[in-house]
Amino acid sequence: MAGARELTFASVCAAWPRSQAPRVQVTGRGLPPIMMLNSRHDPATYYEGALRAHQGTAGSRLITVGGGDHGVYQSHNPCVDAYVEGFLVDGRMPTEDASCEGKPLPDPTAGR
Repeated sequence: MAGARELTFASVCAAWPRSQAPRVQVTGRGLPPIMMLNSRHDPATYYEGALRAHQGTAGSRLITVGGGDHGVYQSHNPCVDAYVEGFLVDGRMPTEDASCEGKPLPDPTAGR
């Protein structure tokens, strides 16, 4: 269902008239450190988009969640929780991008 919803939103935007507003390029320059969290398998926030946002935002760090379907905090993933709490509570920014494998994806053939 998420795919159909995304296509609907995209098709609406495609019909909008061109705006006269200036284009803004977000670079991250001058901002405090930014830590991003995204899952490889999130159906609503595609990992490819997270990679583009990360690459286009200077000084950001990307924490990749390998399992499950969302890159979320407090998902009972100790690796993710440690990065997020370190950043929010103590201001610790990871020195480089990291990966948290998390819970495995459900087996689509289970129960057959």
